[in-house]
Amino acid sequence: MKRAISESVRAAIEDAIGQGQTPGAVCFIGRGDDTICHEAVGHRSLVPRRLPMLPDTVFDLASLTKVVATTTLVMQLAERGVLSIDDEVRSWLPSFSGDSRSRVTIRHLLTHSSGLPAHVNYMDRLGEEVPRSERWRQVVDEICRLPSEYTPGESAIYSCLGFILLAAIVEKAAKECPTVLTRERIFAPVGMSDTGFCPPPKLFARCASTEQLPGGPLRGVVHDENARYLGGFGGNAGLFSTAQDLARFARTLLAGGEHDGARILNAESVEALFTEEPIRGGLRRCLGWRMARADDPCMHGAPTSHSIGHTGYTGTSLWLDRHTGLLVILLTNRVHLGRDVEVEPLRRQIGRIAMELTEAYHA
Repeated sequence: MKRAISESVRAAIEDAIGQGQTPGAVCFIGRGDDTICHEAVGHRSLVPRRLPMLPDTVFDLASLTKVVATTTLVMQLAERGVLSIDDEVRSWLPSFSGDSRSRVTIRHLLTHSSGLPAHVNYMDRLGEEVPRSERWRQVVDEICRLPSEYTPGESAIYSCLGFILLAAIVEKAAKECPTVLTRERIFAPVGMSDTGFCPPPKLFARCASTEQLPGGPLRGVVHDENARYLGGFGGNAGLFSTAQDLARFARTLLAGGEHDGARILNAESVEALFTEEPIRGGLRRCLGWRMARADDPCMHGAPTSHSIGHTGYTGTSLWLDRHTGLLVILLTNRVHLGRDVEVEPLRRQIGRIAMELTEAYHA
């Protein structure tokens, strides 16, 4: 049965490549500790030369950074009592105040219900002339001054800006750079040896290329403009990883926050990640994560109960189901073909394969 699943996955990816959805992909499907499928198809780069996709290709995860890195750090700090997710944002970032902003909490930022707009390109707004050492401060100050687009908690707009503020809060609360914290408190304990920000030279050759810019395609450099402007990490994006490493992380959450005796979250925190927050606007949100809904296009076949997931703009996605122990990882570099390329049909097809064939496999 594993062979049938792998063949179906390969066929789906090959079809997507043929339809111009992506240059290639790596797909990992597991259930518990059992690896059902780990397939690499297509190319990790087409320009300036064609390079084959490999099972250990390193991908720019884009917004998966929000849940794997930033949300996990916030929950760890909450466990230690360094902060509370119900702290008002202004208690950590005093300039975030005035009108409805004074009521915004860390929980609002985690659930995209803070009133902040979705996105501002600070690379364009502030420009390269701002010294690198000043960019974090200026970007955070700019976000703190943005007018609210709606009353906090009354709606939800998926906001990268909120996660930039979360990263700033983490650094202020922990008195340590979040990139260091993730390495020491998440990636190393879980054994995610190929995961981090600003990939070192030893990983560069395995990186998938993303958008083709006038100076050449990005490779090993974060695609998100704000994260790039901020030095490779923005809380919202910047993380690079492999399917195997993400599977380790997903299995750690499915096991209640522990991996091989190393605990990165306690059971109560993991429970909170799988608990729906009361957000208006039709979206099902947990802390950081998205919760499955039958008609949710971002969950790609996940069961509608006990499942959380997330996607990334570069073409990445991850969902896991606590009831069945199923985890589905699909990593593509679809933006290598352009920002308008749509990989959603492949995500849906992989979700269907995962649900239908793994149910048969474990029957």
